[in-house]
Amino acid sequence: MNYFCATTIAAALMTLAVGQNASGPSSTDLIGRVTETTVLVLSGEGSGRLSSTSTGVIVRSNGVILTAYHAIRDAKEVQIRLKTGDVYDQVVLIGADERRDIAALKITATNLPTLPVGSGQDVVAGETVYVVANSAGLPWSSSKGVIAASRLADEIPGAGQGYRLLQFTAPVSAGSSGGPLVNARGALIGVITKGVPSGPGFAVPIETIIGLADGTMNLPLGSGTALQMPSNRQSPSSAAVVAANQQDILRSAKTIQVLSRTMYFTIDTLEKELAKQKEFGNLGMVLVNDSRVADLRITIDRPLFTYDFTYSVSDTRTSIVLETGKVTAINGGAAAGRIATELVSKWAKARRATSDSKSN
Repeated sequence: MNYFCATTIAAALMTLAVGQNASGPSSTDLIGRVTETTVLVLSGEGSGRLSSTSTGVIVRSNGVILTAYHAIRDAKEVQIRLKTGDVYDQVVLIGADERRDIAALKITATNLPTLPVGSGQDVVAGETVYVVANSAGLPWSSSKGVIAASRLADEIPGAGQGYRLLQFTAPVSAGSSGGPLVNARGALIGVITKGVPSGPGFAVPIETIIGLADGTMNLPLGSGTALQMPSNRQSPSSAAVVAANQQDILRSAKTIQVLSRTMYFTIDTLEKELAKQKEFGNLGMVLVNDSRVADLRITIDRPLFTYDFTYSVSDTRTSIVLETGKVTAINGGAAAGRIATELVSKWAKARRATSDSKSN
């Protein structure tokens, strides 16, 4: 009797283990498979100047990739990098859904790995999901979370309307747009549109956009041959940071570069507004496109699903943040004028204060 019970229990445990393995791959295997299908997307503004990095996911073995539309919409040059190290400079746009912010790209490759296509309709709150993305400039970073909700974009401020989004908790940050959202069985259930640092991520259900992979737009994008990932700047020494004087930095700055981390704000908009400021011409500052010659860097962002445009001004040598601020506006054009006014006013005040202290 004891032998029978022991045998029965052992068989039950073995059956349970087999059932668990059949439900899906291990986390390690799953992330490995997802990583193989995830690509790095480099977008440039011309002459090899990198404007953004984002993520894409291979959905057809013949080189079709889904990514975030905003990441390549205004790009003058695009490059695709695979996890294998292969680089593709000739990229074709074959489909786009502006409402859902998803684009389909095609590269000249064959026999690429893909994931089974699942469905966002079947997900339930609390279900485990995985993300692999080029998060914060670190390619092929993985994270894990759960589905928080499936909701209409209409419910989310600034997301638009007329389509569904999957809300999830896996950490995402700048560069994650276009990355795959995968369930515990290793099936692709969504493509990330954007995430909020320290906030929720959102993905478009795959069944609503997979048709883009069969698109026939065939619009060649500019060659990305000259695009390179930004080199890691050496962190300034503690002594250099301590010795740095913010007033001196502002007083001596001659060149300024503008960067935008959001599709809702274009660089040239702020450049034009700065040039309109009467006092800007008296500051002796010049706007430049090359980060190698910029003294100051203005970075603009708009947190997802808000109308808040944030800005920061940093010293390119020490990375010290000199100014930060936020304006609330209906669009980037309206925000640019207010940001330009605030920045020029602060810079002029700082330079006047420096001059007064020297005269005393």
